[in-house]
Amino acid sequence: MKNYTADKIHNIVLAGHGGCGKTTLAEAMVHAGNPTGRLGRVDDGNSIFDFDIDETTRKISIFSSLAACEHQDHKLNVIDTPGYADFAGEVKAGMRVADCVIIVAQGVSGIEVGTDKCWKYSDELKLPRAIFLTRLLKEHSDFYKSLDQARDKFGHQAVPLTLPIGDQLNLKGVVDLTVMKAFLESEGKSTIGEIPAEMAGKAKEYRDKLVEAVAESDDSLMEKFLNGDSLTDQEISDGLKTAIRKGSLVPVFAGDGYFQVGVNAMLNSIVAFFPTAADTQEVVAQKAGSDEEIIVKCDPSGPPVLFMFKTFIEPHAGNLNYFRMYSGSLEPGIELYNASLSKAEKFGQFYFPNGKDRIDAAKISCGDIGIAVKLKESGTGDTISTKNHQIILPKTILPKPSISVAVEAKSKDDEGKISVGLSRLNEEDPTFTYGFVPEIRQTLINGLGELHLDIMVGRLKRKFGVEVTIIKPRIPYRETISKKVEIQGKHKKQSGGHGQYGDVWLRLEPLPRGGGFEFVDEVVGGVVPGNFIPSVEKGVKAAMLEGAVAGYHIVDLRAVIYFGSYHPVDSSGTSFEIAGSMALKKGVLEASPVLLEPIMKLEVAIPEEFAGQVMGDLNSRRGRISGMDSAKGLQVIKATVPQGEMYKYSTSLRSMTQGRGSFEMEFSHYDPVPFEATQKIIEEAKKEKEEKQK
Repeated sequence: MKNYTADKIHNIVLAGHGGCGKTTLAEAMVHAGNPTGRLGRVDDGNSIFDFDIDETTRKISIFSSLAACEHQDHKLNVIDTPGYADFAGEVKAGMRVADCVIIVAQGVSGIEVGTDKCWKYSDELKLPRAIFLTRLLKEHSDFYKSLDQARDKFGHQAVPLTLPIGDQLNLKGVVDLTVMKAFLESEGKSTIGEIPAEMAGKAKEYRDKLVEAVAESDDSLMEKFLNGDSLTDQEISDGLKTAIRKGSLVPVFAGDGYFQVGVNAMLNSIVAFFPTAADTQEVVAQKAGSDEEIIVKCDPSGPPVLFMFKTFIEPHAGNLNYFRMYSGSLEPGIELYNASLSKAEKFGQFYFPNGKDRIDAAKISCGDIGIAVKLKESGTGDTISTKNHQIILPKTILPKPSISVAVEAKSKDDEGKISVGLSRLNEEDPTFTYGFVPEIRQTLINGLGELHLDIMVGRLKRKFGVEVTIIKPRIPYRETISKKVEIQGKHKKQSGGHGQYGDVWLRLEPLPRGGGFEFVDEVVGGVVPGNFIPSVEKGVKAAMLEGAVAGYHIVDLRAVIYFGSYHPVDSSGTSFEIAGSMALKKGVLEASPVLLEPIMKLEVAIPEEFAGQVMGDLNSRRGRISGMDSAKGLQVIKATVPQGEMYKYSTSLRSMTQGRGSFEMEFSHYDPVPFEATQKIIEEAKKEKEEKQK
């Protein structure tokens, strides 16, 4: 593949609802640019985009994938993205390096949940957009109904550039309103001709609407239009380019990706009117090590600047790092500098992505996308520049994990491998996180949904040979006291030779919530020698970590040592440590102990029609509604809910809101557990302890 300059490169990302036909359209676009190549099919398992074994098995996209299409001496880097919400991170990563988004929707079901979400993602990045209404060669499809839905949902800037010729099973091609020609399709080949007589009236009607929409995007064109003067073809073309780039006009295309209808007409419009890499807005970067802002322009003669937006792990090749060149160019053997990590990085061989394959590249030019292999330091989210021009580009804003489960190795031999495998999976997918939580003694994995985690567990076994069991995470309950007590802890043991002796009296006092722990020495007269006092404190702290009621950490108390006794021979630091631990555990049980549970601060964003059902569900989870706001057309419910009631909440919320709801959750505080729930938690803790002792 030859090198293209930035003014002839289009980075296009396809996004939309799961199963709407994005990958099929991507295959059709690439095939149109290389008609002698094989046309891949998702159902046949030979798509160049969905090539991972999880994708071919499940017949869904899980990762973003990229291949190039050459059309009219332009290069289109087509980025296909998943449609399921569990893989939203891949969508955002693809959009991060795109010049334009094509929202794909079906002509049968129209605008769906995922369509709306992808529109909002592109809003966040202020990307130009287009809509491709596909699967029109199917029963019950309706282009004009779907068009009305798009205009109702996204605004009247959605304007057709092509219209279908025929409908449903009689779809024969499309009318291109930009050139007023018919593109008749047969076996993937387009024949350009005159518009059929029966379509002439409708074509003129929508051509006039297109011209009016173009005129509305420019004051001088609007003035000419209102004066009754006709716009020239050049004015329409230039105005259409400007309107698309500004986002004041969203082109809508008709077609069917599976049967390759309308694809060539869309490719013509992309080349003629869509922004190129050279047109991309200047990127505001930050000078490494300071708050100084630096503007990065798409300048082929500028210093090399590239952004790593994706990592894919291949068993034999290692990490494949996908990047976009934002300035300068890249040639083999060059040594650059990772400003994100402050480390040098040498680039050896690199490639152009071509789905599951790679094409050797002698040079990656400004605005283009490439793959680097065998990098020692760099990964997703890193900016690579020169040591004399260290800058950091904005990172991709990824969705936060919304679900957590605990994992345990099925084999003891695999326990040491778990963290290595999970770390590698995190390199591939930053929305998948993990960590060992000492308080609950479990390794937690976190993701965007049950499907997300299920796939990651499968990849852990297949790629790294580690098989794990998924279990429900323990809740980090806490124990505390509600009244003051005085208690003795006495450890006495004689077993020949020196014995063991330690005797302390502690006064335990409750502290306010969040007060932590205080240890106070009020011993007088040397009844407990000063050198043993730290050992008593150590024993108390150790007992607090072990718990007294149900094995959870003890918090919010003051332990005062005020009396005790010792033996001049048998007393030691260890003896007083044991005595301190005994006193603490015994005292907590006599001080009206209370079990505390973590309370989470929750914000749930939903369409208004689901508010009642969602609030009712939160009440059933012992939640407390604290307020409701409106934001971006959604209702935002604010509440506090016990963490123990939120297991798999993301799945429940999707079910209640038909996939339209989202939430963010963070720790707020600890509150006492209701009495009826306390007994159940204690019994479960005892049962778990007994099982471990077997």
